[in-house]
Formats: sequence, structure tokens, C-alpha cells
Amino acid sequence: MDRAFITELVYGVLRQRGFLDWIIEKFTKKPIKKSSPLIRNILRLGAYQLLFLDKVPISAAVNESVRLAKEKEKRSSGFVNAVLRNIDRERNNIPYPEPEEHPVEFISVRYSHPAWLVKRWIERFGIDKAIALCKANNEPPPFTIRTNTLKIKRDELKKQLKEYVDSIEDCSVSSNGLMLKGPANIADYPAYKEGLFYVQDEAAQLISLILDPRPDEKILDACSAPGGKATHIAELMENKGTVIALDVSKKGIGLLKENCKRLSVDIVKPYLMDAAAMSADRQGDLGEIGRDGFDKILIDAPCSGLGIIRRHPEGKWQKKEELIFESQKIQKRIIENLSKYLKNGGVLVYSTCSTEKEENEDVVEDFLNNHPEFKVDDIKQYFSETGRVLVDEKRFLHTSPINNRMDGFFAARLKKIV
Repeated sequence: MDRAFITELVYGVLRQRGFLDWIIEKFTKKPIKKSSPLIRNILRLGAYQLLFLDKVPISAAVNESVRLAKEKEKRSSGFVNAVLRNIDRERNNIPYPEPEEHPVEFISVRYSHPAWLVKRWIERFGIDKAIALCKANNEPPPFTIRTNTLKIKRDELKKQLKEYVDSIEDCSVSSNGLMLKGPANIADYPAYKEGLFYVQDEAAQLISLILDPRPDEKILDACSAPGGKATHIAELMENKGTVIALDVSKKGIGLLKENCKRLSVDIVKPYLMDAAAMSADRQGDLGEIGRDGFDKILIDAPCSGLGIIRRHPEGKWQKKEELIFESQKIQKRIIENLSKYLKNGGVLVYSTCSTEKEENEDVVEDFLNNHPEFKVDDIKQYFSETGRVLVDEKRFLHTSPINNRMDGFFAARLKKIV
């Protein structure tokens, strides 16, 4: 079994798990949750091949699932065989929930998203956009990289990568981003080993552009690991100045250091520290560079991650609605705390990879209501025309997988004017 097929099966089942479970339960007398985890997953794998993979013969999908059940839990092999064959026979006669009468249930089942999330999106975006967002989340995301401009220009990198991929194209907004089709074993590429690029979604690349870091500035990057934005900031600074990078994870700090080394970035200074708890005393631990405040601060805040579930489809089944409000509390603490360390005239960029207003606009607007010394700064100036359409009337950035192939990010650029 080749790697591409295994990847398709694993990610396909994770994306379509809700739909698959609903279908399977139509042909069993007990809820799927009462089956053992092993049989549950064998049924999901079999049903996914039957319903989504035309290239797999029906007999092969059923027989392989039965064989696997016999090897692992023999008494359930007949059950697996019966359920999958019934699904195949009745696939065109399955009564789905009525979309007009039960829109939340219909979208949740048909497009395989938890009902609580579908309900939120319908209330905020409307039915059509909620469906579009669910559909987009069930598609494989593009493979996007960022050119390391300390070592190479984008056009030169394209030439080096062409022989390794099926196709390659420029990102629509990020001037150093590239989208690759057909990459395999990316870590084996000579260009990767030489640190000529970093794997990063285009939306994430835009956050550093909004910050607009300049050479010789002093910049604080909170919640920094694994270092995508910290290294991008350093590249935009031409590796001149200082980037203080905080993170609460020792493992994350290790990844940050590894990425800096591979990319030949040496102005990033990692610190194992909680951005929400950093105090004036602790700021002294950052050395002379941290004592007089920072020119710019990036808060890529911990969040629900609902804007990137197409990359982590298991997340939509693990996350609960409470996570949004728990994250908001942390986000408010971080922005309140770190704003004290920004110089007058300095810039603070707040960003998340969440779709939810509570973690985005609400956090920024609550902060602004309590801090009249901060104002929302215009971010359209940092984009070409294709990027300006991503900025709303409040001058906030919103990206989405629906119409620009990016992850779902939010960002606001705040300037300290007093």
C-alpha cells in the first residue's frame, strides 16, 4: 500500500468521520460508539472507500475490511461484511435530513462537521457560506512555502524546485510565497536542507507583512513556536536587529531553534516564558534589549484553531464550543500584558487562526475600549490590490479557504499613539 493511498485514507476518514458514522448507523442496530474503536475504524475505512474512492473496487474495499476484522477481532468480521455490503446496496436510497426543515442537522451530516460549529456558522454567516466553509474544510489544503529571502529570490527558488513537483505557482498576495502540487518527502529536497524555504500557509505569511518589521528594530514575537513568523520577521529585517521569541513549550522552543539554524537566522532570541505572565521584573531577564520596550510586538495568540481544521481535520471532532471562550480569556490577558512593553509610536499586531468573532474582533475591540492610546492602523498599504480585498471596513484582515485558498486567519494592526 503506497504512502499517497494511506494518506488519502487517513485524512479522508478524519474529514468525513461525521458523515461516515451517520451512514454506518443507518445499517446497524446499535450506535457506532458502542462498537470497539478498532471495528469502528475498520467500518469507517471501508465505508470511505465505498462512498468516496471510485478507483477502489467495491469487492476489494469490503473484502479487505473483513480480512482486517478477522485478523484483529474475528467475531466481528461478519458484522463488518454485512454493514458494508448493505451500505453499497442502499447508497442511493439513504434518507438524509431535510435541508429546509433541519438545516443544522443536514449540513452537519452531509458536510461532516459537528453540529455546534455548523449552528454557529449559520448564525454568523448564513446557510450558503456555512456550507461553502464546510466544503472547503473537507478539501486537501494547498502545499504552500515561503521563500527564505536571506538566501534566494523567489524566481530562483522556483527554478530549483520545478524538477521535484508536478507544478508550481506564485501565491496571489504574498510576494515570497509559492504553491506546490505533487511534493513528496519535502525534507529530502536539497533546497529544504539548505534552508531556502519554510513550509507556511499564505495567510500566515501575511501576518508578518502587516507587522512591517524593519532592519535594526527590537521586536517581540509572543507565542512564537515553531518559528514560522519569527523567522519571517527576521528575513524581512534582513537579519539585522533583534527578535525576542517567547513560548511556553520547551519542545516548541527546540523546534524554533532548529528552524532558525536551518534558515540561517541568527537575530531570533528564544525564551521559555508565558506571554500572559511576563512582568516588568521578568522583562529584565530579556537583557538590555527588553528593558526599554519594543518597536513592534506580534501576538499570534493561542486560539481554537477553527480556521485551520482543513489541515488538522481531527480537530473538529476534538474541539468543543467552550474552547472559544477559554481561549478568549487567555487572549485578553496576553494583549493586556504585552501592550505595556510597546514604545510610544510602536505597533502591535494581534492575530489568530480562528474564524470566530469572540477570539478576533471582540478581543481587539474590548482592548481598544480600555486603551484610548491605541488606534487601529490601516493595513491595506502592505498589500497589492489582490490582498486589499481581504481587509474589511474596520481595517481588520480576514482570510478564508472559501475564495482565496488560504487558511482562516484574522489580524489587526494597532498603533500606540500616546
